[in-house]
Amino acid sequence: RNHFAKVHLRALSSEEIEAVRQKKYVPMASKLRFIPKANGLRPIVKVSGVVEARAFSRESREKKMHHYNTRLKNLFSVLNYERTINTRFIGSSVFGKDDIYKAWKKFVTKVLESDGEIPRFYYVKADVSRAYDTIPHNKLVEVISR
Repeated sequence: RNHFAKVHLRALSSEEIEAVRQKKYVPMASKLRFIPKANGLRPIVKVSGVVEARAFSRESREKKMHHYNTRLKNLFSVLNYERTINTRFIGSSVFGKDDIYKAWKKFVTKVLESDGEIPRFYYVKADVSRAYDTIPHNKLVEVISR
């Protein structure tokens, strides 16, 4: 259970669970699993794996999933907008394989069009360690809660 604190998670008390159940709007709760890493665990949430799915009708569950996915799409749209307007905001970061290809192609084309000697090209894929830990979780929760 030590990994919960490390990734800013905690188990809800019985009182907190009951308070959530009494609300008119019941938030989506998904199953959480952990993938082992060299120095700990990576939390993975499957949005479609709704906890206590039996409590909701299929129609209600799908409606909640649609609402949740719409919120995520809206947040992603904001990130994409910021990425196009403020390119320095994300530096050389890319959003997926298509962006990697575009950046790589632009770089290679520029080098090939120069009249110098053609160098060997190398591609390095890296995983930034502790990237998840740098997210300001209080701000993230505030944004998602709106």
